[in-house]
Amino acid sequence: MFKIFQNHCKPYYVSALKKTIRLFEQLLYPLKCLKCGVYIDPDMVEPHTMDACFCDHCMALGFYPMDSPFCTKCGVKFHKSFNENHMCESCLKTPLKLDRVRAALEYKGIIKDAIPLFKYHSKLSIAKVFERLLFETFLCHYANTRIDLIMPVPLHKKKLRERGFNQAFLLIRNFVKLYQQTFEQSPLWKIDTISLARIKMTQPQTGFDIDQRKANLKNAFKVINHKAIDNKHILLIDDVFTTGATCNEAARVLLKYGANKVDALVLART
Repeated sequence: MFKIFQNHCKPYYVSALKKTIRLFEQLLYPLKCLKCGVYIDPDMVEPHTMDACFCDHCMALGFYPMDSPFCTKCGVKFHKSFNENHMCESCLKTPLKLDRVRAALEYKGIIKDAIPLFKYHSKLSIAKVFERLLFETFLCHYANTRIDLIMPVPLHKKKLRERGFNQAFLLIRNFVKLYQQTFEQSPLWKIDTISLARIKMTQPQTGFDIDQRKANLKNAFKVINHKAIDNKHILLIDDVFTTGATCNEAARVLLKYGANKVDALVLART
């Protein structure tokens, strides 16, 4: 009889315990807008969403998922007057080493504040939001593509020590887990963080034109493990794609040393 009572009451106690734990979490770690610091009511938002990271006022800046039409190669967004995706003039004249670039979001609105907060101010609570957005984009564009290696664009070891993390890696660190949860099987691809290294401490790219960016990144990357990349289809991961100089230089080096094809998947595209 007592066991029946225990089994009957167990769901109630579990639910009550979860509510108590959540209440303590709210008291100890109240939700605040990452931009302006105003408190956010946790009962009014879904966890691990942009609404749980930014208040309504800051979200009013706009949130823009990358949708059609865009360039089929570099992924740049076209004006709505275009009816379909096609290759842009720049890619027709000067194609990238990258086979194609795909982005989760446009780099405008709240994302222009969110990514620097994540990258330069260690607001890592938003990492899970970005990760899920990027994974959804990965499924949209690469679910039926044979990818061999997923490779976050590396930081120079000095910059990695200063920052404490590689933002590109944080965007994909749980990709295997998310894939297994989605498809109930392990992926055929692997995440590779060691076969490509950044050996040149480059200057910040902000304010540089395209030629200055290319010169700044010349000889910045080195392939560490040639066998690992030989004849592989590699997907580079980065946070922001502007001119594409960083990903394109990484792709050039990977292709030079045996990679078969290199794509880029980024969180945001200007």
